[in-house]
This record gives sequence, structure tokens and C-alpha cells, in this order.
Amino acid sequence: MAAGTLLEAGLARVLFYPTLLYTLFRGKMPGPAHRDWYNRIDNTVLLGALPLRNMTRRLVQDENVRGLITMNEEYETRFLCNSPKVYNWTPEEAVRAITKIRSHIYIRPGQLEVLKEFHKVITAGAAKNETCHTSQT
Repeated sequence: MAAGTLLEAGLARVLFYPTLLYTLFRGKMPGPAHRDWYNRIDNTVLLGALPLRNMTRRLVQDENVRGLITMNEEYETRFLCNSPKVYNWTPEEAVRAITKIRSHIYIRPGQLEVLKEFHKVITAGAAKNETCHTSQT
């Protein structure tokens, strides 16, 4: 791993909790400084910051949240897992849609590469399942 990549990863870990506090603070601010914790993409999808434990009940009951997709680092989401996306977007299409709705996010090149790899695995798995299903009928 290159020194720059290690430095970036270490800096991200050090800044995680201060930026989380900053995000919480911005959610409490009135006026133009306010930043919503999440935004609605359509009637089934919300996009936003990782939900905290005290938000879970409200998100499930009021917003009908039943799943979570995250591009957070493993150390931030140790107990969460990924699942395929509903829209069958390519990684580039997903990033364009996400940044159109939540313009302040920044997808780092490493995150995009992981998303592309995840998409490749999911696509290959779906194709394999379709082939198996077709040959069994």
C-alpha cells in the first residue's frame, strides 16, 4: 500500500468522530447552516448519513426503513452488511444519482473502486443464478 493511501486511511480514522459530531451539530442548526440527516430519493429510498441507534425506531416506524446501503469504511460499520441495489445502476450511474440529490457528498476514488468490485461480484452472481435457474426449468 502506498504511503499516501496509508496516510489517507489513517487521517480518515482520526477524523471520523470529529466529523460525526460536526454532522450532528449541522443537523441541529437552524437556517442555511442546517443539513438534513437524510433526504428522500423516492417513496422507498432515503439517502443520508449513517443512522445512529437512537434514530432507528423513528426511521423504521415513521419512514418505513427496512434496509441500509452504506459506503462507509468497515471500522465505521463493523456490524452492518451490504445488499444489492434496487435500480440495477452501474456504480457510475449510482454516484451520479446520489450526488444530484445530496451534492455535498464526496465519493473517494477508493470507494468507487470498491463499489465497482461489489457491482461486478453481484452482477456475476445474479448471472450465475439466472443460468442455474434457466437450466433447471
